[in-house]
Amino acid sequence: MITRLIRDLLKEIGEDPDREGLLKTPERVERMFAFLTSGYGKQVDDVLSGAVFQENYDEIVLVKDIDFFSLCVPSKQFVNAVGGAKPASRLRVGDQLWSLDRGKLQKTTITQITCRKTRDLVVIRTEKGKFKVTPDHPIMTRRGWEEAGRLRTGDEVEWVNPRSLCRRPVDAQPGYALGYVLGAVASDGSLQDGRRICLTVRERSFADKFAGMFAEAFRVTPPGVQQVKVPSGFTHKDVDAYRVRVVSRDAGSKLCRFLCVSEHGSRSKTRTFHFPDVVLSSREMMHGFLEGYVDGDGYPLKKGGGHCIITSNHAFAEELARVLQTTVSGNGDRGCFRVYISKRWDREGWYGRHGFRKEREFYDPGDSNWVRVVSVQQVLKPKKPYRVYSIKCGPHPTFLVAGHLTHNCEHHLLPFFGKCHVGYLPDGRIMGLSKLVRLVEMYSRRLQVQERLTSEIASAVLNALRPRGVAVVIEAYHLCMMMRGVEKQNSQAVTSSMHGLFRDRLETRTEFMQLIRRHGA
Repeated sequence: MITRLIRDLLKEIGEDPDREGLLKTPERVERMFAFLTSGYGKQVDDVLSGAVFQENYDEIVLVKDIDFFSLCVPSKQFVNAVGGAKPASRLRVGDQLWSLDRGKLQKTTITQITCRKTRDLVVIRTEKGKFKVTPDHPIMTRRGWEEAGRLRTGDEVEWVNPRSLCRRPVDAQPGYALGYVLGAVASDGSLQDGRRICLTVRERSFADKFAGMFAEAFRVTPPGVQQVKVPSGFTHKDVDAYRVRVVSRDAGSKLCRFLCVSEHGSRSKTRTFHFPDVVLSSREMMHGFLEGYVDGDGYPLKKGGGHCIITSNHAFAEELARVLQTTVSGNGDRGCFRVYISKRWDREGWYGRHGFRKEREFYDPGDSNWVRVVSVQQVLKPKKPYRVYSIKCGPHPTFLVAGHLTHNCEHHLLPFFGKCHVGYLPDGRIMGLSKLVRLVEMYSRRLQVQERLTSEIASAVLNALRPRGVAVVIEAYHLCMMMRGVEKQNSQAVTSSMHGLFRDRLETRTEFMQLIRRHGA
């Protein structure tokens, strides 16, 4: 079939496929495409089979300058434009679209729009909506960029609620105040439907402090404190209490993610939360978390000057005890556990303990969520082709379609080539260095865009080794820019994908970039 098509192509451009110099060209082109797309016949498990083994090594493993050679491969669909959704046919150069960068909403500007006709479209249905695109349209999934036609039921794609695009986002501010809010909510509060935050306590001073800390943590107007009546668990009579109630999708969603609880459902989630490791980003934040929890479900100890917290959440008690290097006490049969907090919990060397140790950089949970794909259906081919649009944007090349993060660019079936650098920080397991080269080779020998190629390589290493960090940088030259269009022979495209410590720690990322830098560059 390819041989026949190449013969027809030669005729279309005015050549004679039967002349001596072109007689074997169709067969050569067929073999060339078979070689350049040989990555489709391989899987990650095949490439990495037997390559992963245990090794006590914790410095950067880097394979640099891996050569690669790869190929780049409907008008009524609504796109999430700034100011309101628009059908693709009404978009213009200069319009702003909504995009996501590391889960955070960003604005991007259309720099170029091209149009073509096709009879091939697929309808992607997710838990939160549906949209129609071409089968090769890249969609952001947990595995990285995937073509729409290759999505399967159960895959998770990145999504943001389109109704929230007109709302001013609420950012979480790192520090003592945010730590205190997390501790107070975990100990004595409730989170409902990912948007209702409620704290009901007996002491007015605790309620007032929580309201002030919440306002500081999210830079909002302090919520009000209500005096209410609640039934006592001891006397079974109504007693005075004070309630702080906040309704905020942004703040509620962030607290749910910090505490690792579901945003869905109407029941209180604070009995199933986990220790929020974000508080380990600073001593002040950890201090705030402990004080917030003690104010809610703790008491001071007369001997030693420390505190003890009480919880029915055994998993949380064990996690906190590991952080503080102490033990969990209490009666498991009664569902009541205690964790001792020394007044010297942050001091290094006290009884051989490491004290407070910063284990990660602060992160603010993004505006996006992961939603499952319900179905992928091929649209019946019509008699009249559909008109579809390719949209180029900057500074972010991605944009939202019905709230789902997509990536679009022109595909020319022209090669791009260059160097790939792959590095990782082992966590007890390493892989053969040649396997990294084969991994790059497998993914590059497919119809690709550079951004997706970078993400796929990083995701494969991440899934195979579960290391403390993965970094991939690709430097490539694109013939679609060199021999056509803008015709810039010296333009180089650089893409990166950073995970774990390479993203969280500036010094680790800087060391990696210095290692791959060429001498004299």
